[in-house]
Amino acid sequence: MEELPRVDPNEDPYLALRTSLAVAVCLLLSEPLGITMPMLPALFGMIFMSNQRGALTPRTFVIPVMLPIIAIVFSWTAAVTVNEPMVFIALNSLLAVGGMSLALFRGSKAGMMLTVFPLMMAMAALTSDFALAAIKDSMVMGGIALGVSIVGLNVLFPPQTSRVHEEVASPLVSDQPWTALLIRVAVYVPVMIFVFSTGDMNMMIVPLMLFFVCAQPSTDTRMHQVIDRGGGTMVGGLIAALIMVMYSIVPELPVQILLLSAMTYFLIDRMTTGAWRPLRYQNICSTALVMVLSATTTGRDALEVVLQRVVLTAGTMVGAILILAILEAVFLADRSADLPEPAVS
Repeated sequence: MEELPRVDPNEDPYLALRTSLAVAVCLLLSEPLGITMPMLPALFGMIFMSNQRGALTPRTFVIPVMLPIIAIVFSWTAAVTVNEPMVFIALNSLLAVGGMSLALFRGSKAGMMLTVFPLMMAMAALTSDFALAAIKDSMVMGGIALGVSIVGLNVLFPPQTSRVHEEVASPLVSDQPWTALLIRVAVYVPVMIFVFSTGDMNMMIVPLMLFFVCAQPSTDTRMHQVIDRGGGTMVGGLIAALIMVMYSIVPELPVQILLLSAMTYFLIDRMTTGAWRPLRYQNICSTALVMVLSATTTGRDALEVVLQRVVLTAGTMVGAILILAILEAVFLADRSADLPEPAVS
């Protein structure tokens, strides 16, 4: 998959403003739209807005339409199969393999969607019918909130360029591609099934982070994911803790929205001006958003939310990169010795 490129401030001086306002709009619309999980539209709004590069295209405005469709389709498949364990596991394993293949061989972001969204719905279905309905309805109504924010804010604060961004995919280059895929599947699918067995929505972060490591074509891009997502989670946890301390002083919704919007503006602006890779700033922002909104809307203890996310993310990503390295050393033989030696003149 394409590594998120740095933003050119001359092409898009309003990226941070659009993204922070998208978070605010999604949170403000959550109550009138009856969104029981406001974290979802706010998170999707931040990610989709901060992913924008280059001029506006029809693809920019497809996301709010696709989100409700994806939610309805995968929530239906989860509801239909959840009481048939073998079918449930087989279907989700097949979707995971398909998503991993698209990401690995084509460098396509569709692979991530084919893996992540079914996983979310499957975990919700295993938790309860109410959880599945809540996450589906939040994504369907969240599509409306996203539509308002993406269309409205791109009209008010559009990118200042006519250059259409072309994604630079980084597919796997290997003389043993199917072995490489099988190694990744052998790591990902058992972990996914184990998390299914727990029935704990909070554990969903484990296969999610594992996918981002397994879907990378090379050791270098894996390390980028570990550093940017693992390190970003730790920094995001610190920021989330600070925001929750300030919010506890004045626990009002407008204060929360203001704090989260200001944090989003600062971090997304650093995607243009900061020294780190853009993905790290985006992941810091997404982590902080999820932690704050999880703690304030679900009633979970704030310290538990922060510690659990940091420990699970760091442990998963470090463990994944070590296990993949060992399996590849064993099963992906170095064939350099079989290549003919260059002729000596």
